[in-house]
Amino acid sequence: MAPRPSADRVVELAELVRTYKDAYYNGQPLVTDAAYDALEDELRALDPENAALKSVGAPVVVTEWEKARHAIPMGSLNKVVNEAELRQWAARCDQLGAESSLAPISNDLLVTEKLDGLSLAVNYERGRLVDAITRGDGHVGERITANARRMKGVPARLPEPITVSIRGEIILKLSDMKIGFPGTDAPPRNRAAGTSKRYDGAGCEHLTVMFYDLEGGDTEYATEREKYVRLLQLGLIVPPFEVTDLEGALRIHADYASNKRAALDYEIDGLVVRANDLRAQQLLGELGDRPRAAVAFKFPSLAKISRVVAIAWETGPTGRVTPIANVEPVEIGGATVQFVSLHNVSNVDRLGIGVGDEVLVSRRNDVIPYLEEVVVKHGPSVTVPTECAACGGELGRRGEYLVCTNRECRAIVEGRIRRWVGTQDILELGDKLIAQLVEAKLVREPADLYRLTVEDIAGLERRGTLVATKVLANLRAKLPLTLPVFLASLGMDDFALETAKLLVANGYDTLEKVQAASAEELAALKGMGAIKAKSVVSGLASRAEEIQRLLDAGVVPVAPSAGGALSGKSFCFTGTLPRPRKEYEELVVKHGGTVLSGVTKDLGYLVMSDPTSASTKAEKARKYGTQCIDAAAFMALIEAADRGAVGDGAPAVGEGTAGAD
Repeated sequence: MAPRPSADRVVELAELVRTYKDAYYNGQPLVTDAAYDALEDELRALDPENAALKSVGAPVVVTEWEKARHAIPMGSLNKVVNEAELRQWAARCDQLGAESSLAPISNDLLVTEKLDGLSLAVNYERGRLVDAITRGDGHVGERITANARRMKGVPARLPEPITVSIRGEIILKLSDMKIGFPGTDAPPRNRAAGTSKRYDGAGCEHLTVMFYDLEGGDTEYATEREKYVRLLQLGLIVPPFEVTDLEGALRIHADYASNKRAALDYEIDGLVVRANDLRAQQLLGELGDRPRAAVAFKFPSLAKISRVVAIAWETGPTGRVTPIANVEPVEIGGATVQFVSLHNVSNVDRLGIGVGDEVLVSRRNDVIPYLEEVVVKHGPSVTVPTECAACGGELGRRGEYLVCTNRECRAIVEGRIRRWVGTQDILELGDKLIAQLVEAKLVREPADLYRLTVEDIAGLERRGTLVATKVLANLRAKLPLTLPVFLASLGMDDFALETAKLLVANGYDTLEKVQAASAEELAALKGMGAIKAKSVVSGLASRAEEIQRLLDAGVVPVAPSAGGALSGKSFCFTGTLPRPRKEYEELVVKHGGTVLSGVTKDLGYLVMSDPTSASTKAEKARKYGTQCIDAAAFMALIEAADRGAVGDGAPAVGEGTAGAD
């Protein structure tokens, strides 16, 4: 088979990464950790800025829990699965650190347990518990404060009147599971997930929260160990931790794998190994939007034999059909596996799999199920379908995939609507509501969303006027869309948000200019390339009528403000702030400014809770001449921008701020 163009591979990888990540965080993992990591690494190599690499967790579904934004996004870690990979990670960090005159991190590592639970951010103001938010997709979670108050390890008040955000993991200890949920056959993590979100809070008293990080307060920390000690001083439960070197980390991992893990009263799926020095963490930066100076060191995976009961063919949001093997339930590593993805039709052909076959099923890295091979063949191989299970339309074969050729297929329609909504992060408009709207034939493409009325949504099952009003308000609140967001929301192949930003940055700052561009012109842009340029042009041409219907519905994209009042000014936000960080960043972009992820010589303003702080980041900012300001001073800048009063000589700091030394 001839190799496919990288553009096609990027689209395939991005879809797989999103699908598998969402499935895992929703408690229905489809592929192994090892397979997922390999897919993610390949995608990162082909398209480092792909949006699929930046998502964390799973989108919050529509429930009765109130949604809430995290002031500081809750991310995840890169993974290593053996000694060689851990040594490679440490060596790379040491190499990069040497360029910044850092001591080798491999001599100063903090090692702790990687808890197999659900991430939770707990916020305290003046020592009083005010909020507890699940991770969700890393940016938006669910406010389960009432339930968190009932969990072990979450005090209503801290022993000191400090304002701080603390991150932890909700777990269900094995001993508590026997007491609170006798006879259950669900894995502790799944039981904890369901219990933590019960509307009546029943069973939450059996859950425990262990904490591992904090931000805010009046203390500056130089090391991870100091943070753990501080958590203990506040009377909080933390997992065991130890500061050691690389060889010590390997010995600890071997000890856990051989005996200590089995003796624990709760489940872990690896260890977390990170640079103990916080300054080193900051300077080493990120790899794929995840901290470079920390990794999850996973345990070896397990495997068992099962039998194939059925094979289903599920049509995804792009029309690609994924075969799913339903196997006889088998317990592997404390979890019951029943459904395993077979990835694509080519893999089905390679395996020669059929109903009744005995197969080897694993949970690579103890997380994601994987069908390794057919062990004993008992019948004919499965017949590849010719009709889509979602719409009955004809299936065609494209590369390794079966593809539904009916563009009106419900699965495809829902997928495009989810992409439009997801790119804009529109709250309340979740997958369940989208499915209802499509089923009711109220929505067939994004433009239809803007023709909906309160009565349309209120008439759907379990909705009502209040929900309908919120949905439409959140939808309209995102308007006007900037041109990059508009283009990325269309969900065209090879047209991620970063690609759209690249076009605008190179002068294609109106929809008309983008639509008029030729593949040759776009291919000449640095960072574009001929394959991606061709995909962009063909994608725009195929969506021309749909784009016109969006314009007719009043969804008219605008260029990011190049001449706004904050044009030429750059901002970085750090620490705990009164409002979610994303809201501040959106204000900067709205007024033509630039948002930076860290402190550099080009940074103009560092926005933080205490501008007089002596933190490493603040000291670095002052060294570069960056102005350190608080949230109030930043909002004063925005008010001045709204009045058109911000100039090069404008007083950028006010009361409660500190300028450069």
